[in-house]
Amino acid sequence: MSSSNTTNDLASAVSNVTQKTIMFTRYWCMTMFILGLIGHSLNVCIFTRPALRLNPCARYFMASAIAGYGVIFGVLPVRLLQFGYSRSLFLSSVTMCKMLTFLFSWARILPCWFIGLASIDRFLCSSPSMRLRGWSSIRVFKYLITLAILFTGLTQMPILIFFTISSQPAICLGQPNLFQKLNGFFILIVWSLIPSLTMFIFGFLTIRHIQQSIPRVHDENIIIHHQKRTKFIDRQLIQMTLMQSILFGLTSAAGAIGGTFNVLDDNSRKDALELAKQSLIGNVLSFVGLFGPCLSFYSCTLSSQLFRHELMILLHVRKQHEEGDVTDALTMQERIN
Repeated sequence: MSSSNTTNDLASAVSNVTQKTIMFTRYWCMTMFILGLIGHSLNVCIFTRPALRLNPCARYFMASAIAGYGVIFGVLPVRLLQFGYSRSLFLSSVTMCKMLTFLFSWARILPCWFIGLASIDRFLCSSPSMRLRGWSSIRVFKYLITLAILFTGLTQMPILIFFTISSQPAICLGQPNLFQKLNGFFILIVWSLIPSLTMFIFGFLTIRHIQQSIPRVHDENIIIHHQKRTKFIDRQLIQMTLMQSILFGLTSAAGAIGGTFNVLDDNSRKDALELAKQSLIGNVLSFVGLFGPCLSFYSCTLSSQLFRHELMILLHVRKQHEEGDVTDALTMQERIN
């Protein structure tokens, strides 16, 4: 009798954890989809405003927002069906297993790399060297964006070779097991480590450039309307770059760890309850990794006074009061007398 009760309790506990995984997936994916669609659409509208349209850093942010569409329209719906409703498109064929894994891994990596390029652009733009400042341009933006897309795609090519559908249970996973572990650590490097280090290093170098430029600007007493406006926009873009660095660095690391959580140790000696808990933790971490590509508008764009102001103009809302420099830099397009 006690053995039967123990078995029933274990089955109930496993069912409870599984249900939590399902409910978390459903609510998280639906919330991310709605908020992400609104946020990315507003991002694209803001970054195409006249004040930002020709700024190369704003172009990188816009590219990140466009790449975010791939996450909310591709990754989220398919993962919702897979973990929320037990309908996996990955299992329809080996080709689908390879292609979907490749495309989704590529899509979630791109926004981080674009933000990393934005950090480099801010470093170049703030440099006292005229030669380095010349590299902050739309022409360089087009070249680097193309290079980043091709490079990150090439890093994911092993997925097309080693991923397949395993049995008992049926799952789309890399084979052999050694590749799973190596690929997990490789994803951690490409998705989180390289972009995050790029963001932080060039972010701090940019701050150093700004601090060094303050005495020079004061001594030369160069204060004209256009320079004040450009300087204000550059500072706001730098602020947003640093916010994006922190957000993408932390969440992408969590996502990369979550994606490899289930293959870091031996599952053969674990019971059903431990495996269910491990699956829940892995799924939560994996979905946290999508926070940056989906919700960067709310956590980063709205943190910038420049972008909040541009959003107000976009929505035809008149601000009642502005700081002197902000009013001088960003004049409202229409004023009601």
